[in-house]
Amino acid sequence: MSADQRRAVVVRMAVEEFARGGFQGTSTRSIAARAGVSQPYLFRLFPGKRDVFLAAAEHCTRHAVRAFREAADGLTGAEALRAGERAWRLLVDEDYVFALQGQLHAAAASDEAIRAAAARHWALLRHTVATVTELPGADLEEFFGRMLLRSTVSVLVTGAVRPLLTSLPAPTARENRAAPAPAAGQRRPAAR
Repeated sequence: MSADQRRAVVVRMAVEEFARGGFQGTSTRSIAARAGVSQPYLFRLFPGKRDVFLAAAEHCTRHAVRAFREAADGLTGAEALRAGERAWRLLVDEDYVFALQGQLHAAAASDEAIRAAAARHWALLRHTVATVTELPGADLEEFFGRMLLRSTVSVLVTGAVRPLLTSLPAPTARENRAAPAPAAGQRRPAAR
């Protein structure tokens, strides 16, 4: 295989690895092993772990854009939106595209380069849907809200983040107790 072909294989394997473990929880060793390359060779293909992560996120965004455009081809308005939504639901249910997008947003909280990439990816997805459907902003916001909720629920149900969830410590008895309900006419105190 050429270096470009190997790079493409690494990116495809990295999508699933990062979707499951996130940016911090995924090792380049696991990506390299999955792609069938050595870790030193992986670093000849990509300068660092962040570069692999960003390439995987780029791959997912391009895949989502292509799926939406192909599904909505020749359609406009609500018909295009419904066709694109069906295509994206398949990606949510059968692929790691949106699970990785969720990990991209999570990693963006603590990394400036990833934050900038996440903003570009989000803008491209929104621009694609807006351009293809020609619908007003309120319809787009409702659509993206549905898709984000669906992808989040799907990831939680399918277990892509189950290892992360099961590694969290159990809540203490104090955290399990609900705050007493305020008496009629009183407001609940602000959280500290």
